[in-house]
Amino acid sequence: MTPEERTEKVKWLSRYRILENQIKRLEAEAERWRSRATNTVPAPVHFKYYDSNNKSDQKVLAKMTRQELRRNNMLPVVVHGSSGLGIDDCIAEISDIRGQIQEKISQSTKVRAEIGKAIDAVPDDKLQLVLYYKYVDGLYLEQICCEMKYSYQHVRRLHNEALKILKHEPQ
Repeated sequence: MTPEERTEKVKWLSRYRILENQIKRLEAEAERWRSRATNTVPAPVHFKYYDSNNKSDQKVLAKMTRQELRRNNMLPVVVHGSSGLGIDDCIAEISDIRGQIQEKISQSTKVRAEIGKAIDAVPDDKLQLVLYYKYVDGLYLEQICCEMKYSYQHVRRLHNEALKILKHEPQ
């Protein structure tokens, strides 16, 4: 097997893990948008400030609790630089991302079936297991060593042998 053929097979087998990672990234992005939606304030809250020098305001100030007095004595907070995104915008983004996730899941399912069919065509069970661990479960060769209780060199040989035997349909 030439290095180009090996690279092509590895690339073909890696498609499933790439799609799974893209799905995770989209789910994280949707979560960020959910967070934005829950942190969005629908409308500013206004507070009437009372002047202690004004006689009519003094009566109101006398009835205020300690917390209300403290708030009355604070300077008003003005928020600058709002992005202008409302809850509706966040919901639209989340909906769009959900559509993308569904599309990626559909692609992932098809790719997983193709890869599974090609791996199942490999005659040796050990070789199949190495390929499943590597390209479906996303394990590194070091992790596969621990799972299969083989040395790193042996797992590497099994992986190379499995790639030589594997037959796939080029894209």
